[in-house]
Amino acid sequence: MTGLGNYLAQAYARMNLPQIHSFILTGEPEKTQQGANYEERLDEASEPVYDRINRLYPSAKEATEPTNELSNALSTFQEVYFEIGMKAGARLLYQLMMEDEKQPAKPTE
Repeated sequence: MTGLGNYLAQAYARMNLPQIHSFILTGEPEKTQQGANYEERLDEASEPVYDRINRLYPSAKEATEPTNELSNALSTFQEVYFEIGMKAGARLLYQLMMEDEKQPAKPTE
Protein backbone atom coordinates (compact mmCIF):
# COMPACT_ATOMS: atom_id res chain seq x y z
CA MET A 1 0.00 0.00 0.00
CA THR A 2 1.36 3.43 -0.88
CA GLY A 3 1.99 6.08 1.74
CA LEU A 4 -1.15 7.97 0.75
CA GLY A 5 -3.19 4.77 0.59
CA ASN A 6 -1.99 3.74 4.05
CA TYR A 7 -2.75 7.21 5.42
CA LEU A 8 -6.27 7.10 3.99
CA ALA A 9 -6.85 3.57 5.31
CA GLN A 10 -5.84 4.73 8.80
CA ALA A 11 -8.07 7.79 8.53
CA TYR A 12 -11.04 5.66 7.42
CA ALA A 13 -10.40 3.24 10.30
CA ARG A 14 -10.86 6.14 12.74
CA MET A 15 -14.12 7.25 11.14
CA ASN A 16 -16.60 5.77 13.56
CA LEU A 17 -19.13 7.27 15.95
CA PRO A 18 -17.35 6.42 19.22
CA GLN A 19 -14.14 8.04 17.94
CA ILE A 20 -15.98 11.11 16.67
CA HIS A 21 -18.12 11.67 19.77
CA SER A 22 -15.13 11.21 22.06
CA PHE A 23 -13.05 13.70 20.11
CA ILE A 24 -15.84 16.29 19.95
CA LEU A 25 -16.74 15.99 23.65
CA THR A 26 -13.24 15.67 25.14
CA GLY A 27 -10.81 16.58 22.35
CA GLU A 28 -9.10 13.22 22.79
CA PRO A 29 -9.36 9.83 21.12
CA GLU A 30 -11.72 7.28 22.61
CA LYS A 31 -10.15 5.48 25.57
CA THR A 32 -12.55 2.56 25.86
CA GLN A 33 -14.23 0.49 23.21
CA GLN A 34 -18.00 0.67 23.29
CA GLY A 35 -20.03 -2.35 22.26
CA ALA A 36 -22.63 -1.98 19.54
CA ASN A 37 -25.45 -3.37 21.67
CA TYR A 38 -27.25 -0.39 23.21
CA GLU A 39 -29.23 -2.46 25.72
CA GLU A 40 -26.09 -4.08 27.15
CA ARG A 41 -24.31 -0.72 27.37
CA LEU A 42 -27.25 0.88 29.19
CA ASP A 43 -27.63 -2.06 31.59
CA GLU A 44 -23.90 -2.14 32.33
CA ALA A 45 -23.82 1.59 33.05
CA SER A 46 -27.00 1.72 35.17
CA GLU A 47 -26.58 -1.42 37.25
CA PRO A 48 -24.01 -0.01 39.71
CA VAL A 49 -26.10 3.12 40.26
CA TYR A 50 -29.31 1.23 41.00
CA ASP A 51 -27.39 -1.25 43.19
CA ARG A 52 -26.09 1.68 45.23
CA ILE A 53 -29.55 3.25 45.56
CA ASN A 54 -30.98 -0.09 46.68
CA ARG A 55 -28.22 -0.47 49.30
CA LEU A 56 -28.83 3.07 50.61
CA TYR A 57 -32.61 2.70 50.57
CA PRO A 58 -33.49 -0.93 51.27
CA SER A 59 -37.25 -0.55 50.99
CA ALA A 60 -38.82 0.07 47.60
CA LYS A 61 -40.82 2.98 49.05
CA GLU A 62 -37.64 4.74 50.20
CA ALA A 63 -35.88 4.16 46.89
CA THR A 64 -38.68 5.62 44.77
CA GLU A 65 -37.92 9.31 45.33
CA PRO A 66 -34.14 9.17 44.70
CA THR A 67 -34.70 6.90 41.71
CA ASN A 68 -37.22 9.36 40.24
CA GLU A 69 -34.84 12.28 40.86
CA LEU A 70 -32.01 10.41 39.17
CA SER A 71 -34.22 9.49 36.22
CA ASN A 72 -35.32 13.12 35.85
CA ALA A 73 -31.71 14.34 35.90
CA LEU A 74 -30.62 11.74 33.36
CA SER A 75 -33.56 12.56 31.08
CA THR A 76 -32.58 16.23 31.17
CA PHE A 77 -28.97 15.35 30.33
CA GLN A 78 -30.23 13.18 27.47
CA GLU A 79 -32.38 16.00 26.07
CA VAL A 80 -29.59 18.58 26.31
CA TYR A 81 -26.94 16.36 24.74
CA PHE A 82 -29.34 15.28 22.00
CA GLU A 83 -29.95 18.93 21.12
CA ILE A 84 -26.21 19.64 21.20
CA GLY A 85 -25.60 16.64 18.94
CA MET A 86 -28.23 17.77 16.46
CA LYS A 87 -26.72 21.26 16.36
CA ALA A 88 -23.22 19.82 15.94
CA GLY A 89 -24.43 17.64 13.06
CA ALA A 90 -26.16 20.58 11.42
CA ARG A 91 -23.05 22.72 11.82
CA LEU A 92 -20.85 20.03 10.25
CA LEU A 93 -23.31 19.61 7.39
CA TYR A 94 -23.36 23.38 6.84
CA GLN A 95 -19.55 23.48 6.74
CA LEU A 96 -19.49 20.61 4.23
CA MET A 97 -22.04 22.37 2.04
CA MET A 98 -20.12 25.64 2.17
CA GLU A 99 -16.92 23.82 1.20
CA ASP A 100 -18.71 22.45 -1.87
CA GLU A 101 -19.69 25.97 -2.89
CA LYS A 102 -16.07 27.16 -2.55
CA GLN A 103 -14.85 24.51 -5.01
CA PRO A 104 -14.58 25.75 -8.58
CA ALA A 105 -17.11 24.25 -10.91
CA LYS A 106 -15.71 21.54 -13.18
CA PRO A 107 -16.13 22.31 -16.86
CA THR A 108 -18.45 19.99 -18.72
CA GLU A 109 -17.35 18.61 -22.03
